[in-house]
Amino acid sequence: MMSSMDDLFRAIESIKSGETVLIEYPPSYTPEFVTLFLVTYGRKKGIPVIIDDNFDALHVIHKHLMLWGVKEDFEDVSVIKSDGNVEIGNIIAKIRFSTEPVVYVRRYEEAGKKVLSQVGESINIVLGIEKIFAFVHSIREFYVLITHIQHFLGSPRKAFYLVNKETAESMEFNPLPELERIASTVVEVIPTATSGKLIFKKTPVVSLIGTEIEIPTEVVFNAAYYKRNSV
Repeated sequence: MMSSMDDLFRAIESIKSGETVLIEYPPSYTPEFVTLFLVTYGRKKGIPVIIDDNFDALHVIHKHLMLWGVKEDFEDVSVIKSDGNVEIGNIIAKIRFSTEPVVYVRRYEEAGKKVLSQVGESINIVLGIEKIFAFVHSIREFYVLITHIQHFLGSPRKAFYLVNKETAESMEFNPLPELERIASTVVEVIPTATSGKLIFKKTPVVSLIGTEIEIPTEVVFNAAYYKRNSV
């Protein structure tokens, strides 16, 4: 088992531009830690970070990190804001939500492609996407959304979709099986009281298949704090 930030950095570096990474997690602080880590990684490597903020998911992460004593304002992170009222980070695009998936997907795809064409190679963190599937009530609408996600495969980004498994599995149409099919890499996160264990369930990197990386929570926080105070 691997257990250092360097191990995790190497694993992230093995993910190629254009890949879609699905990160599955149970109710926990996984979104907070993963988002903080990926933002820290982007800063360290000089790679632009874009966050798709659906339904104020980034606001929740921001407040939770504050409760952990982490001061992170995401001011240097580009944010595509989809619905919600609280703006966190550098908002570069806003998408008006629609309960009609076809309409919403068109708006989302147009905004996403425009941003990616301007930013180029980047790390794209997608938050709250499982909540969008709550508005899906037909198989046609379901596959409209799935097809939209497929269209971003191969774009100049490393995309990380963070999905709460319990929320997704409670939907009328559970998106996890199709998201696992689309994703080039699937990572399951198992939280403990003091750490997070990442298991690579699917990846084109043969040496990573089945690999477990366990990172103490304190290590992630320390790395983020050091980087913010050394820039």
